[in-house]
Amino acid sequence: MKIIVKKRNWIRLISLIIVTIIGSVLLIKYSIIDLEKDTLKSENFQYNAISMSATIGGFLFTGISILISVIDKDRIKRLWENHYLDNLYRAAFVGMISNVITIVIAIFLICSNKFCKIRNNIISVEITTLIVGLVFFAWCIKQLIFLLPRINDKNKKG
Repeated sequence: MKIIVKKRNWIRLISLIIVTIIGSVLLIKYSIIDLEKDTLKSENFQYNAISMSATIGGFLFTGISILISVIDKDRIKRLWENHYLDNLYRAAFVGMISNVITIVIAIFLICSNKFCKIRNNIISVEITTLIVGLVFFAWCIKQLIFLLPRINDKNKKG
């Protein structure tokens, strides 16, 4: 049973990454997110991307901290040992990594030449990592909402 859960977790995680990246590329390709807008090319957008990514990354880190702090509870330990929490920490790490990439790209764009030939491609990667970070943040919230009622030992559900 553990192997099935482990495989299912990896399939869900990889599927969500692929769907999110493809969705982001389609949003950019069909100009739903228009890279020619001045707002995406402005320094204000880059500062906002840094702020949002840092905040979401901090929340994801807090979610992992919550998980680590309650791992000694029997119910949580069982969920952990049976691989039901694997995607929570993996999703948080994917989200944190994509947020760090967004921050690095935003800093690069602030410091780089405004007339860089590949600027739109760089902004496309930035937008994609921003969307990936948001999607995985939402997924972690969903999983933490599932987990929090199980932390209380007096609550005998699940």
